[in-house]
Amino acid sequence: MHVVSVNQDPGIDPGRKKGAAVHLEAMRTAFSQLGCEVTAIDQPDPLRLQERLRLVARRQAIDLVYERYSLGSATAARFARENGIPHALEVNAPLAGEQERWRGLAENARDRAEDAIAFGSAGYIAAVSSEVAAYARSRGAHTGSVFVCPNGIDTGLFGPAADGRRLPPLPVPEGAFVLGFHGRERPWHGFDMLVAATQTLLQERLPAHLLVIGEGDFAPLSGLPDGNYTRLPWVAHEEIPALLRHYDAIPLTYPKDAPCYFSPLKLAEAMACGAVPVVPDLGDLPTIVSHGRNGLVYAAGQLGALVDALRSLIKQPSLKSALAAAAAESALAQGWDRIALRILDHFGLTLQRPAESVR
Repeated sequence: MHVVSVNQDPGIDPGRKKGAAVHLEAMRTAFSQLGCEVTAIDQPDPLRLQERLRLVARRQAIDLVYERYSLGSATAARFARENGIPHALEVNAPLAGEQERWRGLAENARDRAEDAIAFGSAGYIAAVSSEVAAYARSRGAHTGSVFVCPNGIDTGLFGPAADGRRLPPLPVPEGAFVLGFHGRERPWHGFDMLVAATQTLLQERLPAHLLVIGEGDFAPLSGLPDGNYTRLPWVAHEEIPALLRHYDAIPLTYPKDAPCYFSPLKLAEAMACGAVPVVPDLGDLPTIVSHGRNGLVYAAGQLGALVDALRSLIKQPSLKSALAAAAAESALAQGWDRIALRILDHFGLTLQRPAESVR
């Protein structure tokens, strides 16, 4: 089975630290672990991409073109259609809307026309959320080709057990209840609300400690006593699991008006490591986190509701333990290999050897 993985976005080349690059490399690894031969093509230039695809096809027949969506790029879609090759499109965000919202660039006719080809010809569109699925349909995708596929995790790397290794020592007080943040600080993360919740818990003399891993100014941390937070820089992806296992809970504090099309990779990874998710009732989050079963859901933007949820976890250790176990179980069922296998099955592509890595 020969899968060609196409990426035209130069900002997410494999090896970069950002989550998008992790996702790209993870899917390539997943196809490979299932027994596929994977050819990776990272080429933003359409003409060079076209030539590379032709060269690869001359050397070996291609069974599937798996492409990460890039706004206004239909080169891989045209190639697959012209050569009768199944084409799958991975869509992680409504890029036309993002471009206008965050870069102030209005969409042009060429991008829309190219997207109509890419979305209209793809036989499988993996959208990370319901809102992204709606975006795909608005760009020309056929309804029967669109599937909601939340981001997965590397089940061999992330999990609640420490795999026999000692956790790295951190300046976290004994008996502290650790609230976690992981990633790059962005305006839509609502980091100030997370700090405010920590402050409230501390005022109630509850043992809250905020552990922050990532990049950003994190200016609101100055409002916390030095002994009640730990700030760590961005670390390599393979080093993250040992740090995430320190988390007791991972509260997401997106504001009420935040875009709801995301599928936070950091959420699934922390859940797999035994952190209880505490999420706002936005987008698909209440479907990923079932209130009272594998986490807690609170009213978006309501500081009091967030504090109530966290307080209940601190004061009820048995509730925290039960939710943590259920969170890990649900996250570990969402491996990248399962997503890859569903795509192959959709096209009737039979693996040459058993998919031993699929759990």
